[in-house]
Order: sequence, then C-alpha cells, then structure tokens
Amino acid sequence: MSLGPLLLTAALGFGRPVVRWGVAASVRCSRAAPSSSASVGAKLPDVTLFEGQPEFAKAAERSLAELTRGKTAVIFAVPGAFTPGCSVSHLPSFIERYDDLKNAGVDMVICTATNDPYVMEAWGRASGVARGTILMLSDKEAKLCRALGVATESDVMVRSERYALIAKDGVISAWLPAAMPGGEKKSENTYAPSVLAALRG
Repeated sequence: MSLGPLLLTAALGFGRPVVRWGVAASVRCSRAAPSSSASVGAKLPDVTLFEGQPEFAKAAERSLAELTRGKTAVIFAVPGAFTPGCSVSHLPSFIERYDDLKNAGVDMVICTATNDPYVMEAWGRASGVARGTILMLSDKEAKLCRALGVATESDVMVRSERYALIAKDGVISAWLPAAMPGGEKKSENTYAPSVLAALRG
C-alpha cells in the first residue's frame, strides 16, 4: 500500500485519511532511542506543553501537572506527526477506542510529539480527532520526552520514542513502551487496546 497520497492528503487538509490501527504494527516512524527512565510510581514531570489553535492563533500553554491533577490520564507519544506508522496505526487506535477508554474511567487522553503546535493541530484535524476528545499537544522543547528518558537526539530534530502511559493524579500507574528489553520494538504495545488491557488488568 502506498502511503504517499494518503499522507499528502492529510497534510494539506483535503480530507480525513482512511486509516486502520491494525494495519501496520511493523511500520515504524522512529529510530532507536535510549532506555527509558520512566517507571511505575514516578510522578509525571512538571513541564509545559503547547496546544495549537484553529486559524493559526497563538498556541496555548498547558501545564502537564495541572492537566493531570486529580484525573486518570492516558498519554501516548509518537515520533512524528504525519508519519506512516503514527498516522496509519497509533493515533487511529485511540480515535477508534476513545469511548472505550472513557468508559474504563479515563478522564483525559493526550497525544504528544515534538512537532510544533500548528503541525499537531493540523494532524489531529486531518486525522479526524473530534474537538473535545484527544488533546494534541506539542512537546516542542522536548522537555517531556527528555524527562522520561525517551528522547532520540538529533542535529535536525529531537524526537520522542513511542510509548503510552497511564497516570492517576499525576503518578504513573502503567508504563507501556514500544522498546522492549534486548532492543526489540513492539509498537502495538503502545496502542489503545494495550492501554485498555492495562486499565482493566
């Protein structure tokens, strides 16, 4: 399957790409990253993320600590907006299972990447993220991924390794990385069905 037209359509905003989360667990949009320092029982880092606004208005600053205080939050990170595995599999899994996550007691779902806020807003809109559902937040300063130990450093752009986590009142209760011991990567470990299994487990 050629992804070029699909991703070009999404990037230009001409329509919602037709995607299925189960199609391409092997399609990756990331490179190797160092081992994570995040762990169950650790507090989420107190960092500021940025939410892009419609019509290119100034991005809103969102304190992660304030957003997650007193709530059950799911955060998942992708290496890049408008990239194949992230657009075909990862984000769509959370769009399709959003209601299930809410029914399982999740108050908030956050998608983050190190792309700028305008790109994150456009990607969410092109992918069919309904307003008031998944928060598309930019980690443009890479503070969150560095604090969690999942940053892939580069001279061009720092990217986040793929992961998902569940936090309750700002404390990590489940950590679901794509990177497995020994270097194997299981992207599907970070998709919405895995998060639901962790919530129900």
